[in-house]
Amino acid sequence: MRISIIVDENSGLGFITNAVACISSGLFYDEKDLLGTSIEGENFTYIPITKIPIMIFKRNKKDWEELLKRAKRNKLKYMVFTREGQSTTNYEEYISRVKGKPMSQVNVIAFGVLGEDNLINSFSGDLALLK
Repeated sequence: MRISIIVDENSGLGFITNAVACISSGLFYDEKDLLGTSIEGENFTYIPITKIPIMIFKRNKKDWEELLKRAKRNKLKYMVFTREGQSTTNYEEYISRVKGKPMSQVNVIAFGVLGEDNLINSFSGDLALLK
C-alpha cells in the first residue's frame, strides 16, 4: 500500500503542506492497520506514524478531472482538497461551499489516492516528484 498526493505546486508552501496534512488524515480514516503502534521513549511516548510511503507529486499541467478518472478507473481510495477547505475555520461553511458541486466549480489544490503499490505506481507514473 502507498499514498500519492498531487499538489498544485504554485499554491505556496504553507497551503501545500496544509493540503498534504489534510489529505493524509482523510486517507488514513478507517485505515488503522496502516499506522504503527505507540513507542515508549524515556519519559514520553512517540505517537504512531504511517507504515506506508506517502509520495508528493507536482500536478504540472495535469487536469484534476483526469486524475479523478484515473483514480476511479483503478478503484483507488481518493480525496480531493480545495481552497474552499483552506479558507474556512468552520466545517459547516466548508460543506456549504462544496456540497453538490462538480470539480469544475471548486478550486482544487490537491488530490490524494491510497491503494496497492502497483495501482498507485500506474496512477502517478507520469507525475514529477515535488522537491
